[in-house]
Amino acid sequence: MVSMSSRMVEIADFPSVSLSNTRSLYVYLPPSYHENTEKHYAVLYMHDGQHVFSADERGGSWDMHVTADRLVSEGRMEEIIIVGIATVPHQRLNEYFHDNPRMHQVFDPPFAGERYETFIIEEVMPYINQNFRTLRGPEHTAMMGSSAGGIVTYNIGFRRPDVFGSIAVMSPYFVRAQFDERGELKEHPFYERYGTHPNLRIWLDMGGAEGVFMEKYAREEAERLVQDGFVPGDDLMLFLDPGAAHSQSDWAGRAHAPLLYFFGNIGEPVSIKLDGDGVAGVNGPVKQLNPVITYDSGFVQTLMNGTYHVETPELLTILPDGTLKPRTPGSTRITLQMGSLSADKEITIVEELPEFVKVAIEVKVPPATPVSPMIYAGFEIPYSGEGVYRGSAMVPHGLSFTFKVSRGFGLHEKIGDPKVKRRSFTATSDLELFYEVEDWDV
Repeated sequence: MVSMSSRMVEIADFPSVSLSNTRSLYVYLPPSYHENTEKHYAVLYMHDGQHVFSADERGGSWDMHVTADRLVSEGRMEEIIIVGIATVPHQRLNEYFHDNPRMHQVFDPPFAGERYETFIIEEVMPYINQNFRTLRGPEHTAMMGSSAGGIVTYNIGFRRPDVFGSIAVMSPYFVRAQFDERGELKEHPFYERYGTHPNLRIWLDMGGAEGVFMEKYAREEAERLVQDGFVPGDDLMLFLDPGAAHSQSDWAGRAHAPLLYFFGNIGEPVSIKLDGDGVAGVNGPVKQLNPVITYDSGFVQTLMNGTYHVETPELLTILPDGTLKPRTPGSTRITLQMGSLSADKEITIVEELPEFVKVAIEVKVPPATPVSPMIYAGFEIPYSGEGVYRGSAMVPHGLSFTFKVSRGFGLHEKIGDPKVKRRSFTATSDLELFYEVEDWDV
């Protein structure tokens, strides 16, 4: 069934031979679509299509139609068609995960990523090309996804650069943090690296408050892509979004950047800010600054390599990638210069910082809540009994968490206080935290 407004189209019950199921497709048509009937348009395909243009009980809206309309009206990007591919209930992870040996160590099969890829390329795209005025070829075709949608975007992009010339890999679910048999939180990366440099433009981002190991793996993957031949600022853009969480509202807040990168003009840099911890230890965890460049278009990116000056180099040195190398306790100022722009930051060096701090969390859930082995509150917390989840973990010093308590993908708590949208904490010392879930937003 097809329902149409002037510029938004829903194709309900779209069937898939590859996956033996049906779902909705949501299509945004640009402002001139019905006026200039000879014009054809580039296409952006997006996962989790039910959230691309509107909210539902499982999450908020990216409002991509609003962002695209704004950028077009400002003359910053070309008009495009956006196709949101909805998920099928209880099939999201199966469809978004391609099979590889590491995947079996973390999740249970089946993994239908290859069939989902076939569904998009051999079923969705031919339908869109036949029924809408599209420009063909990888130079006019992009893909965007977040979380598990980010990892399927990454896989499809590297497997089929002949189809997709640009991919936005947002908050990719590259690693899972799990407790081992001794109760220690361990990192389990499960994505497959390709080690190639196809003709592909990559936007890669991660929020600074998304939890254990997430930013580390996004940054490391960006560095490995550079080793593969990608060039930062050219066919690779990295953005580490300070303070951003793993949520639709945060993805919506920065979705304009890959749109500008793929389909518009990013403009000129107007400012730099050095984000990151202002305390480093001679002994302890490695600290790395995050130089964020903002452009006159609103585009943002993290500068992967810069030219730094340290006011007191006998106290501290810094590598081009922003890694701090403390030498002796004291305070000094670091300055980053990029053309006519500069930014500085005061750094305090102490003798020692702990590598990890202990965070203990207890969560009480409503009586009617179905029991599950784990609940998520910054990291996975095991069930203790009588409606209580209790656990602790040694987490990297300085790591920030912003989240809602959840009991599965999309099953989040409903917070009654309108002033409190999400929980948050930063692990700079040992913490004992208690959260009570009032209700579930389902």
